[in-house]
Amino acid sequence: MATAIYIRVSTEMQEKEGVSLETQQEQLHAYCKFKGLKNIIEYVDVGSARTTNRPNFKKMMSDVKSKRISNVVVLKLDRLTRSIVDLNNLIKQLNDIDCALHSAIENIDTKTATGRMIINLIGTFAQWESETISERVTITMMTNAKKGIWQGTVPFGFKMGKDKRLEINEKEAKILREAFDMIKDGYSFSHTEQYISDKYSLSWRENYLRRKVRSESLIGNIKRNDKIIYNTHPAIISKKEQNELIKRLEENTSARTSTSNHDDLFRRKIKCTDCNYNLALSTSYQSKKGKRYYYKCNQCFNRNNKTISVSEKNILIGLRSYFDNIKLDNITIDEEKDTSVLVDKLHDIESKRDRIQRAWIDNLMSDEDLKKYQNELEKERAEIENELSKLETSATNEDIKNIVINMRIAFDHLTREEKRSFVQRFIKRIEFERTLAVGYKKKYKYKVTNVEFY
Repeated sequence: MATAIYIRVSTEMQEKEGVSLETQQEQLHAYCKFKGLKNIIEYVDVGSARTTNRPNFKKMMSDVKSKRISNVVVLKLDRLTRSIVDLNNLIKQLNDIDCALHSAIENIDTKTATGRMIINLIGTFAQWESETISERVTITMMTNAKKGIWQGTVPFGFKMGKDKRLEINEKEAKILREAFDMIKDGYSFSHTEQYISDKYSLSWRENYLRRKVRSESLIGNIKRNDKIIYNTHPAIISKKEQNELIKRLEENTSARTSTSNHDDLFRRKIKCTDCNYNLALSTSYQSKKGKRYYYKCNQCFNRNNKTISVSEKNILIGLRSYFDNIKLDNITIDEEKDTSVLVDKLHDIESKRDRIQRAWIDNLMSDEDLKKYQNELEKERAEIENELSKLETSATNEDIKNIVINMRIAFDHLTREEKRSFVQRFIKRIEFERTLAVGYKKKYKYKVTNVEFY
């Protein structure tokens, strides 16, 4: 039977440079010669010791189970694994098929009871060391994040500054803003993504814009371990703009006929009065009047229910009437909400958290008090973040006032494309009702009853 020498290097760089690999090879071959172990087979892996999911480790264990291997030799136990659970399972598997495990530096042989005891103790310390290193790395990364230092791949739209803080890459940021403007104009995320990626030869993965629009980095924040550090770098868009885009992302999509390509003024804006499904654009042609647009409910049609249908002309008339009847004096202008106070409070909470931890480390605070204060601060932080998320999520009264004025003055003079852009950018939902016209069985009157803004 053969003897397996198992070698693991942590990184590809170590493997290419050969330093760690050569050291292990020399010492392991010397150990085997000293112990009289022959028929050497080498198994080499590159990867972490936190998992046993390594190709040559698996191959070695397959050979062990096939009883081709009678001894497994490693330089140190942490070359195999840093998990005490994995180590115990490995020793049990080797013992069940009478295969010995040797650690050259630690001079351990699992064929003896003493060797098995020592190997468990060493494995416990190896796992403790690994977990301690992981905790230190986590703390360091959070500390850097609080300082605004970016860690990881630089996101599209930014570049790395000299102080390791994100700065706006104007060329890429301009592309993102163009994409977001298209979405505000009523184009779908998928259509916009395809158009922009083709236009600028970008290798965006599928649903990239859907993920990007939710990222904290986009609005100047860093998210680390589910915690948000605010205002760490310049923002590409505002929080208000992000919330508007997210709202559009979460809106229900509606079926679209093939008669037009992004030509409908009220795409996703009108709901069926019966099933609340988005009405879809359809067209019909008349010899004298040309193209006529109307909206119908495909959901009701597919279910063989009575189908709601309304013409674009009637919605336009109803919308104009709705805006004409709004009394501007009843719209009070709120003061702009300032988020800086809330952001400062979040910074104060983080400072308090650091002071409490230092007090606990210096034995100035008990474990119970530490837990109590941490829970109180966490609750306060969650409340502030919830309040922040609610700010600037919809149009202010001043915005609505401006929309109403522009609608009254200029809407009739806009081109069709300009009207479509106006509606898609500022209006989220239009509610209407229809009543049977007096003296008719199929003719209806339409009235816009409510308009919801972004």
